[in-house]
Amino acid sequence: MVNFLSQLISKLDPVVPGFPKKIGGVTVNNPVWLAPLAGITFASLRGFYKELGAGLVHTEMVSALGLYHNGRKTKELLYGDESEKPVVLQLFGSNASDISRGAEIALKLRFFDALQVNMACPMPKVTKKGSGSKLMEFPDEAARIIYDLKKFGLPVWSKIRLISSDDTSSTHKFCEKLFNSGCDYIFVHGRTPAQRYEGMSSREKVGEIANRFNGLIGGSGDCYTPEDFEEYLNLGCTSVLAARGILKDVFMIPKTLKKLGADIDTQFIEPDDDFQSELLLKLGRKICKVEGESFALVISRRMMAALFKGFPGASQFRRKGAMLRSWEEMELLIENRKEILTESYTEYKKEEDPI
Repeated sequence: MVNFLSQLISKLDPVVPGFPKKIGGVTVNNPVWLAPLAGITFASLRGFYKELGAGLVHTEMVSALGLYHNGRKTKELLYGDESEKPVVLQLFGSNASDISRGAEIALKLRFFDALQVNMACPMPKVTKKGSGSKLMEFPDEAARIIYDLKKFGLPVWSKIRLISSDDTSSTHKFCEKLFNSGCDYIFVHGRTPAQRYEGMSSREKVGEIANRFNGLIGGSGDCYTPEDFEEYLNLGCTSVLAARGILKDVFMIPKTLKKLGADIDTQFIEPDDDFQSELLLKLGRKICKVEGESFALVISRRMMAALFKGFPGASQFRRKGAMLRSWEEMELLIENRKEILTESYTEYKKEEDPI
């Protein structure tokens, strides 16, 4: 099965009609990109979703100050290899000097295809230090950050939010200021900082911004079906970020690529149990080797919730996985899933219909 899995993945063609082409100064095979997700988009997972067709991947949000102060864990967020290209480094910080110094250190450690500044994170632990979406309150400093990063000779991107939920004029002005400072591309998340992750992302308002800056805006927010991605693109965005939706449906990216016209094997659209299990084992083994056992367990549990569902014994099987304390136990559970699922379903029926 392992050889078959490798052959199937190697045959996945992520190129959609009209691609490859340059977006934001980076050549990509399609417009469906892996978002920067804290605690999620580390090296092994970036490689995993790249194999599943992502046109581009991001690092987690990396602290520029953490790099400057030689933080070991911060530097570990940069780890990766050639297989994940193109890959974009997302940095956060409160001023041009800190972010520039962080970028300089990062680029000595490895190559990135573009540098991105997070001006979108609304969480207090980030904004109280003047970073993330707080930067949108200081457009001059935000512009200085972009201008200063241009000296590294790479495309410079930004990720922002809507400034107002009523109209897009203030967001338009902010984007214009960044572009005038040399910004090559901007992702717009369709919520305001005050909304955090509540309510619905406004695709229409992101589309309004995209149409004012033709070819320079990517969409972000609430993509849970291929149709959600397609709508952003139809509204004028040239790329769309796959974020929390990929944790609910592992195959969201290949399904979306199929809808956009790519040649995707049926196994990636309607994956059978064996295929899903082998994928999970492949990912878990890679994480265990590269990032460590605890990461492998955490991600495997999350993936189990996305993969093993909708059939008899699935919930009981997932509960067994949640109780395991080693990757060796998790691997045995997945390898022996058919027998365990049968046992789990039998136990469930006994509890439901006691004699």
